[in-house]
Amino acid sequence: MILFLLLGVIIAGMLWRIYYKYWWSKDVSVRLWFESGAVYAGQETKLYEVIENRKKMPVPVLEVRFHTRKELDFTDTENTSVSDYIYKRDVFAILGRQKITREIPVKCTRRGKYTVSGAEITAYTLLYDKYYSKGIDTAAELYVYPKMTDVSEILSICEQMLGTIQCAKRLYEDPFAFRTIRSYTTDDPMKTINWKASARTGSLMVNTYDSVQSRKAMVFLDVEDSGILKREDLVEESIAMAATIVRTLLRQNVEVGFAYNGEGRTVMPTNNKGVLTGLERMLAEYSCAGRIKEYGQMIAELFSGVFSQKPLSQDTLLLFITKNLDVKLMERIRECAGTYHALVVMPVCRGEIMIQKDAVNSKDNIHVLIKEVERG
Repeated sequence: MILFLLLGVIIAGMLWRIYYKYWWSKDVSVRLWFESGAVYAGQETKLYEVIENRKKMPVPVLEVRFHTRKELDFTDTENTSVSDYIYKRDVFAILGRQKITREIPVKCTRRGKYTVSGAEITAYTLLYDKYYSKGIDTAAELYVYPKMTDVSEILSICEQMLGTIQCAKRLYEDPFAFRTIRSYTTDDPMKTINWKASARTGSLMVNTYDSVQSRKAMVFLDVEDSGILKREDLVEESIAMAATIVRTLLRQNVEVGFAYNGEGRTVMPTNNKGVLTGLERMLAEYSCAGRIKEYGQMIAELFSGVFSQKPLSQDTLLLFITKNLDVKLMERIRECAGTYHALVVMPVCRGEIMIQKDAVNSKDNIHVLIKEVERG
């Protein structure tokens, strides 16, 4: 009798194993996504992890695993290991028709584009002697834009060079210099609505006018780090400076252009705020492992090529941001800048100013600023 009982238990256990092997993942779903699609470096966000079992059969031990780049700092370090990537592993006991939601705080320490990859779920038997795995698709993606940094000193010099009350101040329009009529946007004041034109077209139209004073800026960023002594911290600070300047001026309706010697497009001066997202994503995705052109060569090619076909207006302020300033590069900048007003910003670590005097002398229409920053 006992023998038959034991035999029955063994057979039942084998049948359960077979059933569990093929049905444990049925109606089990795992979703991963970030709370926001983009943040600035230094900010925090959340990674949501939702596990749902829509069948009656429970899954007593379910493990969820994934990995991403290690620059994302998971506040919850339990079941987390770090090497070239950060690996996250969470274990759940999920009953039938149950849904579990977890919020994982994430600190974004460095710019970049982050995706959750290698995601899979693994179910174990009660005795942990067998396990079954299955990969899962996830669209969890996060852009970490370059950090906001202090550029008040740079903007102050812009103010002095352009002779304006405030470099980033919103442009005023000349009410007597009519330009054209365009469609209404939520940023337009009611007083600019052209009611006659609106009645004819059936939609709100507004008058636009030329500015009292046109102000433009073109930012040239250097991300080259080809010396024997690598200074990745200064490259990152240069990127942060350029991004912050572009953000500040665009948000104040100043026309801003951008070019850098990494892989990416050149943007001519514009006050279209939609351009900002594209620039921030481009800088977030930039990797020093990509192709980088010599900075002086890039500047020369732009002025002999792009700017010869689409000349910059003479009221455009040129901003050169480079940690690699020397006499040769300074001469190249002076040659290309010509009669334009230009500001050359060289970020250096505090207490490490080692450069030839001729390279940092402000001259005529070109001003040089040595910007000391804290060590990274």
